[in-house]
Amino acid sequence: MKTLIVKYLPSGANSNTKKLLDIFLEEISGKEIEVLDLLKDHMPIFDEASIQAYYKRNYGGQKLDANEAKLLEKNDQLIAQLKSSDVLVLATPMHNFGFPASIKAYLDAVMFNGETFEMGKKLMSGKKSLTLFTAGGIYAENSFGLDYPNWNTLTMAAKINFGFMGFDESEVIGTSLRSEPEKNLAAAQEKIRSVTKKWY
Repeated sequence: MKTLIVKYLPSGANSNTKKLLDIFLEEISGKEIEVLDLLKDHMPIFDEASIQAYYKRNYGGQKLDANEAKLLEKNDQLIAQLKSSDVLVLATPMHNFGFPASIKAYLDAVMFNGETFEMGKKLMSGKKSLTLFTAGGIYAENSFGLDYPNWNTLTMAAKINFGFMGFDESEVIGTSLRSEPEKNLAAAQEKIRSVTKKWY
């Protein structure tokens, strides 16, 4: 079983999310792991040329020329990396109630029609995803709205995106370590252990 960890930890060694990821890594010690660090590996962003190449190939079914194929080369590498894994782990802080731009860019880079999603099909069947995040406050886990504490669009986006791609299971574990850090970290640790026990 291969685990792909996609991490965005801009606070480095001081990252609260790193504490959750370290717990996870300890729990799966000895397992096959590949790491994609979004601080070091920047994601491709569509421009006019690359999105036309995407539409031409992935919606139009047309063959790309060498120059067009080059525009999607990084996307294809990222998609192959994702498809070769059994478990995807996203580790990120919450920014402005949702995914930071780097995580959203990763999802946009790998969510390709006919590769990782297709309407009515579960192309990523057999895979699982785990999203680990920390935030400045405590937000509702499964209710979303305009009134606090229902501002957690990160959990909603994770469940929608991975469900849409057809992942068999999609877990999200988030907490705040600003108040009662020991209590909240211990609770998150138990949730992480529960997931790793079930999946590994």
